[in-house]
Amino acid sequence: MQVAAIVFGVTWPVLINAADGARYVDRGHLETAQVFGVNRGRRRLVVLPAAAPKMFAGLRLNVSLALIMMIVSEPVGSTEGIGYRMPVAQSELDISPMWASIALIGLLGSGLNTVFLQVERRVLARHPDGA
Repeated sequence: MQVAAIVFGVTWPVLINAADGARYVDRGHLETAQVFGVNRGRRRLVVLPAAAPKMFAGLRLNVSLALIMMIVSEPVGSTEGIGYRMPVAQSELDISPMWASIALIGLLGSGLNTVFLQVERRVLARHPDGA
């Protein structure tokens, strides 16, 4: 149930950013594709690369959103995990594990963001915006 809630919550930023990126594709690109005889079905070959930076912005947002949703949903739906142990340590006034959990969440978020930035730079290296 937790995974379904997380997946449902993180799909929306990507969908919204993808639609926004597709909506604002440069008219020159679309007109050039039309001049070269690219039919409507194959225009995705023009739209997807042009919308890729917006889609990656949604994915980058999803990395942190998924981590937050995981931490928030653990006290309700499981008996293990960082999100479960942190409130338990807080209720027992056990400060060290509580702060260790907070530090671990920060390190996990920072590490995931760093890895995702490297992937994004590699995938979008040839994009004209220089993302």
